[in-house]
Amino acid sequence: MSTPPHHPPTSYGSVASCHICGAIPAVHAVVRGHRGLVVTLRFLTEEGAFCRTCGTATYRRMTSDTLWQGWWGLLSVFAAPVTMVMNIGARSRIRALPHPVGNLRPQLAPGRRVLARPPALVIMAALVVALGAVVVPKLIPHPQPTFTAGDCIRNHAKWPEQDLEEVGCSSPEAEYWISDGDKCWGRDWLLYLEYSAEKKTLCAHPMSK
Repeated sequence: MSTPPHHPPTSYGSVASCHICGAIPAVHAVVRGHRGLVVTLRFLTEEGAFCRTCGTATYRRMTSDTLWQGWWGLLSVFAAPVTMVMNIGARSRIRALPHPVGNLRPQLAPGRRVLARPPALVIMAALVVALGAVVVPKLIPHPQPTFTAGDCIRNHAKWPEQDLEEVGCSSPEAEYWISDGDKCWGRDWLLYLEYSAEKKTLCAHPMSK
C-alpha cells in the first residue's frame, strides 16, 4: 500500500488538523514499522498530526506489515517486537481522540483490527501449533512398563536412577536380564518395585557381551 500524501496540518485556533484528511481534532504521533531484509533491516516511521480515523488506519497498517515483514533477519527477531511495543503510546493517544469532523480530504479506511488480519492470524496459529507440540505430549499418559523374571531391558537413565524399557534378549540394545530379587549380587541392580508385574523384588543382571 502506498503512503498517503503528507499535507501540512491546518491550525483551527489551538486545535491541529489531521495531516492526511484535514479533520479535527488531531494529535501528533509517530507510528513505527519494521522490515527485516535477511542481512540488513529497515525502520519505518509515519510522523504527523493524526485524527482518530487516519491514525487508527496508519497504526493498523504499519503494525500488520511489521507482523509479516519484520522477522526476516537475525536482528529483526528482536527489533520487530520492540517496534510494536513502541507503537503502544501512539495508539493510546490516537484512540483517546473523539470522532473527527470537518475533513477536507478523504480519510484512510481503518480496516480490520490487527489481530483479525491474516498476518496476526498466521502468527497466532503458528504459536498454538508450537505450544501444542510442547505441551500435548506431556499430557498424554505413558503407561509404566512392568517386567517379570526372564525379560531383558535397557536403562535410559544412569544407575541408580531407572528409566527402563523392555527389549528383546537377542537385541544388541539389551543391557540387563531380569531374575528374582534374591539372586542379586556384585554388579546387579534391584529394580524399583513399580517395575515388577507381580509386585515382588526383581534383579537386573548385566548381559554378557
